[in-house]
Amino acid sequence: MSLGPFDTLIGFFQGIANGNLHLAGLFILLLLLAALEVGIQFGKFVARHHTPTDGEKSTVNFATAGMMGLLAFLLGVSLSMASDRYQQRRDSVLAEANAIGTAWLRATVGTGSEGETLQRLLRDYTDVRIAMVVGSSDPTKSEERLLERTNALQSEMWTIARSVAERSPTPISGLLLSSLNDMIDLSLTNRRNFHTHVPPYILRLLMTVSIFAVGAVGYGFGLVGSRQPVLSVLLLGVWTLAIVLIIDIDRPQTGEVRVDPSPLVWTLQGFGPAK
Repeated sequence: MSLGPFDTLIGFFQGIANGNLHLAGLFILLLLLAALEVGIQFGKFVARHHTPTDGEKSTVNFATAGMMGLLAFLLGVSLSMASDRYQQRRDSVLAEANAIGTAWLRATVGTGSEGETLQRLLRDYTDVRIAMVVGSSDPTKSEERLLERTNALQSEMWTIARSVAERSPTPISGLLLSSLNDMIDLSLTNRRNFHTHVPPYILRLLMTVSIFAVGAVGYGFGLVGSRQPVLSVLLLGVWTLAIVLIIDIDRPQTGEVRVDPSPLVWTLQGFGPAK
């Protein structure tokens, strides 16, 4: 869905949000204040040329209430989508931690010297996976480098486990291969979840409806000649905080609301001291 100038405006806003969430919140608040002021001035202009009747005022109030209701619905949908994705990330982190722990335990059974090598690699692998969940602005811990390290460790561990299975094709070696396969699959699931966001068109629609709904509120204020500054600031402040929260939840590695890596940390602690 293309909205012309609004797409450009929202694109500019998303660029700010990716850099600094506080600036994004200020941008939203100023944008809504501008929409409110435009609505007030337009309402005053109409009132100067035509004194609105009580019926006309009621109609404006009814239409404004409908737009605010739609805005509340969109806000609820957006927040629900962001929250669902946040929960998916939490669940996948826990599932991956369990898979790594299972692989660690199976590496100790009937694998000989390869078991110690696998455990050392699993310890390094868990460190990398924790860094992936936490995120970092350090270039040495960029997502690309962490993914390269993840793939390298997965290949190395799979090669060792396959050699064990080929040399000794027992149920134990088969379980080891199965646990490593699950661990590798869950790393991809985790990556998918951390890159799944609220669709951009939902955020564009939310911002667009916000501008028009706040403008309609301002129009109603201007029509009756009352700015209601305290109510306006409270209303716009609440809406701004809600929209910023949605954006924050939708940025799992750079926002304030992040996925807790504790399951992976606990798994690493369960490995005991490094040998």
